[in-house]
Amino acid sequence: MPIIGAVISNTRDIGSLESRSTPPSGTSQGSIDMGDALEQPSTNPLTRIGSLQECACAITELVNERLEAGKHLEAFSVQLVILAVWKQALHICHAQAASALEGSPSPDVRYRGSSNKRHNPNARECRRGIESRGPAVLCSQIERDFLQEVCHAEELARDLGRIDETSEMPDAMEIIFQSALALGRHGGVEELMDNMESAAALYTKAVRLLSFLLIEAPSLILNPPFSLTSSDRIRLRTYIEILNNRQGQSRSHRMAMLKCDDQQSF
Repeated sequence: MPIIGAVISNTRDIGSLESRSTPPSGTSQGSIDMGDALEQPSTNPLTRIGSLQECACAITELVNERLEAGKHLEAFSVQLVILAVWKQALHICHAQAASALEGSPSPDVRYRGSSNKRHNPNARECRRGIESRGPAVLCSQIERDFLQEVCHAEELARDLGRIDETSEMPDAMEIIFQSALALGRHGGVEELMDNMESAAALYTKAVRLLSFLLIEAPSLILNPPFSLTSSDRIRLRTYIEILNNRQGQSRSHRMAMLKCDDQQSF
């Protein structure tokens, strides 16, 4: 899958995170196919922030998996994407706060930020973080979470230290894509083993990562910009449709099994 990812070549020492997570002046956002409105990020600020939170949660799990496997450079590369996700959420919050100060109508929100302990919250926990309160609290909490992720990325950079000058930064988007496919395959195995609940959960994770690549990733401010070709979009749509169908069948099968168990208990 041709995906434009960050590449670092002839680099001996990984430097400041701010210089890597922030594109130079004039860098544009990733290209977006404006012909398909359904694949555009939500224009509702709260819905968009919730979507970005879910993406960050899902991708954080990939970072932790890479660290456990000893793939620290891959973990660092994916961590930079998480920074871009949180930075986008922070930008939306600031825009909302400015709109509120100007007297424009905006929904009141409250965001329950993550604790200092790094963990793998699921999408439901992430979505529950948005509740009713003022936009100033939302901005403050998301800013703290963004800075927390910057600190984590700095720690990863220090752990990497000096790297070989021939080394290239792994393609984070390709890592996310391949991880989604692996989750889908694992879900298929679980489904064949009649572990329908596990299969549905794995399909859900896979769809979330693929949806991130299709909808959110092209709009993030990255250096270099991330873009998808028409064939990439068709491929992602096809995978998402297949996984959603498998997920629906897994849930239907599980409900049928539960119904049979209930009938046998009488």
